[in-house]
Amino acid sequence: MRKFLRTLINLILISILVLSGYKIYTKLSEYKKADKVYTEIREKSKKSNKDEELSSSNPDYRFWLKVDNTNIDYPVVQGTDNDYYLTHDFNKDYLASGSIFMDYRNDFENDKSIIIYGHHMRNKTMFGELANFKEESFFNENNKITIEHQGKTYTYEVFSVYIADSSENFLETNFNNDTEYQNYINEIKNKSLFKTNTNVTFDDKIITLYTCSYEFNGARTIVNAKLTSIS
Repeated sequence: MRKFLRTLINLILISILVLSGYKIYTKLSEYKKADKVYTEIREKSKKSNKDEELSSSNPDYRFWLKVDNTNIDYPVVQGTDNDYYLTHDFNKDYLASGSIFMDYRNDFENDKSIIIYGHHMRNKTMFGELANFKEESFFNENNKITIEHQGKTYTYEVFSVYIADSSENFLETNFNNDTEYQNYINEIKNKSLFKTNTNVTFDDKIITLYTCSYEFNGARTIVNAKLTSIS
């Protein structure tokens, strides 16, 4: 009986080790695949006709996003819903880390409130380094985000970071009037973990960067920035 129990325990331990090893291998393979995909896309982005090149590869391409002093440096796509690009890369192949994508309801050039989503990957890729903004020193010293769109550079200044519950339906892309939009901005500023002197009004355009967080089940990290210049 004892021999049987020892054998059973050993088999269970071996099974656990094999399963753990498989999960680690799968995760590392996903990271490697994602790195290869986005390295190739960054090479394409160095060409003078970047927008044309990327749009021909994927018509869902909208613009290029960079967040200063992070490794967030990605093409942004837009699907017909907010689900597809959670699990598909820029080339529309399955990838657990997905893509960085704009809300399907948004019109980048015309909307005042643009929402951009991305996974918080454990290896700090995709939107993993948005978590840096939850450190006050980083928040105070790093507030620049740029978007490259059709030959123009849009520069944004970060004014808010906060943690929210995914069950709250609070992100908006369109507003009925200026008062409604101003109330939305004020709510964002009031939720921020840290305060800034940045003035944001209903005349401003803002972007929202949205990703998973781990403070509690369903937590999300949200970073907001306002458009300061177009060059």
